[in-house]
Amino acid sequence: MKRTIAVAVMAAMTTVMAATPAQADPVRALRAELRAGKGVKFRDVTALLQNKAKIAFLWRAGTWQFGKQGVVASDITATYKQYDGAMFDYMRGLKGGRTIWVNGSSWTTHPVGEAPEGGTFEKDPFGMTGGQVGTYSQLVNPAEPATLKILLQGRKQGRTYAGRLSYAVLAKVSPWFRASFPFHQGDRTVLRYELTLGPDNLPRRLVTSHPAASHVSAGIEVGDGRFRVETTYTGWGSKVSITAPPKSRIA
Repeated sequence: MKRTIAVAVMAAMTTVMAATPAQADPVRALRAELRAGKGVKFRDVTALLQNKAKIAFLWRAGTWQFGKQGVVASDITATYKQYDGAMFDYMRGLKGGRTIWVNGSSWTTHPVGEAPEGGTFEKDPFGMTGGQVGTYSQLVNPAEPATLKILLQGRKQGRTYAGRLSYAVLAKVSPWFRASFPFHQGDRTVLRYELTLGPDNLPRRLVTSHPAASHVSAGIEVGDGRFRVETTYTGWGSKVSITAPPKSRIA
């Protein structure tokens, strides 16, 4: 009798296990999204954390267009708010605006709210994905398989992975990082990250933070604050088509 019950229990467990799909590999799930003409939307906000205060100063909304290996184009609009004191004095002169990046080349408009309708773009000599102000925003791109693979090595709790990642490692594996922050050579900065996946195993939220002092030259005192960037991703698999601005709109 006991043997009959045990067999029945095992059979039931086998049926349940067979009916439950195996958890998908996040990197494999991402690769399935990397198709020409597809992409994802994102929003992020950057804040300075210092002296128990949190001061948000940079907001971005953008779209990535995919190719087989990752992001091949982006269209990002940034809004920047200038404050006074310490780190913000060093950042004076930064401006928001729209930046279009396509296969290594980028064009940036005048600041949002200052450009007339149909305003012109200027070509960025460095081909940066978000212009100078973008170096203060999200530099980690989880839509790159190699980058996502490294992020998944962090401490796992539920669908969230947390850990530390150096700029040196990012520079080796991430084309997006190299294009977003081309002045990283020899940078030993280490950032903290927390990546959360959705039920589909695709990135939904990424929070990173790094020392504010990493943005200034040695010897310049800006305190012990940190920049915190929170990014959310929506619309994986959306149709996306990003092209360079027409020549008539390039100054």
